[in-house]
Amino acid sequence: MKSSIKTVPAQICNCCNSTVQEFVTTGREHEYDNTTDDEFTVVRCVDCGLCYLNPRPDVSELATIYPPNYYSYGQQQLKEQANPNSLLHRIRYNGFRAKIRQGLDFAPKHDPVTVLDIGCGDGHTLNLYREVDGVNVETHGVDFNLEAVAKAASEGHKTYAGRFEDVALPENYFDLVIASHVIEHVADPKEFVDCVHRILRPGGIFWFETPNIGSLDAKVFRHHHWGAYHFPRHWYFFERKSITKLAELTGFDLAHLDFYPNAIFWFWTFHSMILSSNPKLRWLADKLFPPVDFQRDTLANFLRICLFCGVDVLIRLATGETSNMIVVLKKTESV
Repeated sequence: MKSSIKTVPAQICNCCNSTVQEFVTTGREHEYDNTTDDEFTVVRCVDCGLCYLNPRPDVSELATIYPPNYYSYGQQQLKEQANPNSLLHRIRYNGFRAKIRQGLDFAPKHDPVTVLDIGCGDGHTLNLYREVDGVNVETHGVDFNLEAVAKAASEGHKTYAGRFEDVALPENYFDLVIASHVIEHVADPKEFVDCVHRILRPGGIFWFETPNIGSLDAKVFRHHHWGAYHFPRHWYFFERKSITKLAELTGFDLAHLDFYPNAIFWFWTFHSMILSSNPKLRWLADKLFPPVDFQRDTLANFLRICLFCGVDVLIRLATGETSNMIVVLKKTESV
């Protein structure tokens, strides 16, 4: 059952403090049936290009908009249920491991390498960091979902329960802070990145993924349906210009910016389009483009993921970008 939720205005751009906005689109939740039916508006800062919800859900509504069946809370369970010899499982986790190795390659070479995962969920990503050969990794994770944090702690990770911005973390301690598709969810991205800067050692790395609202598909499906809107959980939407501005404002060097396929956004795009054409077709939208079970180890999901990743590869070849950015920010070395 869905309900109306408390919202707060976002009249000032968090990156440049401008109040000049332009309308982008509106949209509603379509992936879960137990959050909210409210409509949300996306606006763009005319000065720096940052896009964001205005108004956005109040932080007191996090437990509502992230329901117990939110997909990221059950990643470790999905891994355990999957056939380890299936092609989809191997491709997915080989891809995860490649990104993990990339993040460690950027990080300072300490023993151990101290790693913090913001939005760690059940600890599935931290588990993979511990599996990297030849690197001793000390793993930490923070998440506001108490059940997920308990699962991560049971895996042997040092965990912190609560919003990242609110928990007490040691300053100048971490070599690598990771946040896979988290920054778009936070209440204040500049404050969020400032907090990361404070806890990183000099030379430390902030490695994160986030949607790219400057991508071709974001422009084609701009009105209502672009999957990475993820209404109402994505509150901010970046592109090259706004990421560069954010790095400048928070004292980081932009060490690397790259673009990778992300099939999930395509699932959500077409799911939204079917539902908007006829709400009675939810059964069809859920079957063709499952919004929650897209990572289950099935042949249908494998074929869909291959198709959409192939589309993303073609878009990258044509434009140089996809709808998924990997950003690497580096804290300045001590002089």
